[in-house]
Amino acid sequence: MENDVLLKVEHLKQYFGKNAYRAVDGISFDIKKGEVFGLVGESGCGKTTTGRSIIGLNQITGGKIWFDGTLVNAGPLEFENDIKIARALAKNGGISKEDFAARIAKNKDGLAEVKRFKKRGGFDTRMQMIYQDPVSSLDPRMTVREIIAEGLRIQGETDETVIGQKVGEALVRVGLLPEYADRYPHEFSGGQRQRIGIARAIIMRPSLIIADEIVSALDVSIKAQVINLLNELRRQMNLTILFIAHDLSVVKYFSDRIAVMYYGKIVEMAPSDELFAHPMHPYTRALLSAIPLPDPAYERRRKRFVYDPEKDHNYSKELPVMREVVPGHFVRCNKPEMESFLVQYGGSNA
Repeated sequence: MENDVLLKVEHLKQYFGKNAYRAVDGISFDIKKGEVFGLVGESGCGKTTTGRSIIGLNQITGGKIWFDGTLVNAGPLEFENDIKIARALAKNGGISKEDFAARIAKNKDGLAEVKRFKKRGGFDTRMQMIYQDPVSSLDPRMTVREIIAEGLRIQGETDETVIGQKVGEALVRVGLLPEYADRYPHEFSGGQRQRIGIARAIIMRPSLIIADEIVSALDVSIKAQVINLLNELRRQMNLTILFIAHDLSVVKYFSDRIAVMYYGKIVEMAPSDELFAHPMHPYTRALLSAIPLPDPAYERRRKRFVYDPEKDHNYSKELPVMREVVPGHFVRCNKPEMESFLVQYGGSNA
C-alpha cells in the first residue's frame, strides 16, 4: 500500500433488507494524507451510507477498508459468492479436488477474518465523523462538556482537570468560549451546534474526519464560516477529510479531488479543477448545469441538462467499468464512451 494513502476503500458494498437494496454497490477509491476528498451526488445516492460504513457504524456487506495500512473492516459477500462458485464448478467437474479444497480454505479464512471484525466491534478513534444534523446528533440531556468529553471518558480518561482543560481547548479551537461547556445544546444556534459537533470530533486528535453534509442545514453566511473553520483546522491539525455534500460550489472550493456518485456507484472521479473544467459523464454534466449563479443575465442563458440513463448510454453490447480516461480522471463507461470522451476532451483543449 502506498505510504501517502491514509484511507483505501476496495469494492465497498452496503446492502440492506431482505431484497438486498444496494445503497452502495462496489465502489473503490483512496484518500491521501492531508487531502480533502469530496463525495457528491443527489439525495439517496449512497454518500452518507459510504461514510457510515467507513467509520464502522454499518457492518459492510462486501469489500475491504484499509486505514493507515491496516485492514479495519471487511465484508463477507465476496467470500460467500466464491464458495458458491467453487462448489458449482466442483459439481460439474470444472475444478480439481486440490484447487477446490484450496479455494474453500482461502474463502473460509476470509470469513473467519470478517467474524473477528464483527466480534471485536468498536471504532478506530483516529477516524471521527461530523454529522449532518447538529440538532439530532447532540444529546439534549447532556451538557456541552459531557458531549465533547464523551470520547475521552470512553477511552478511559478519568481526571476531571484534564478533561476540562481539553474540552476548553477544543471549544476555543472551533471559535466558542470555554464558559459554554456547562450549557445545553438547545441554548445555541445551528452554526454553534455544528461547531460543538466539530469540537467533539477534534478532541480525539483524529487523522481522518468524515464531514457528512455539515453545512447543508446552515444559512449561507454561517456555511462559509464553518467551511473556513474546517479549512483552518485541516492546516493546524494536518487533517485528512472526506467531505460529503451535494452543494457542488462548496465542494469545488474545499476539495482537492471529487468523486460523483449515482445510485450507489461512483460514475466519475477527478481533481476538483479538472472535474469542473472537463466533466465527462452525462450525470456529472447534469449536476454542474444545475449550479445557480447570482447573475440574472447568466441565469437567463443557462441551459439545464437532464440525465436519462436509458437515452444517454447504450450498454447492450458492453457494460461500463471505471476507466482512467486521462491521467487522474476516472469515468464509469464502456470503450465506445471512453473514445467519445477522449474526442471531447481533445476538442476542449484545442
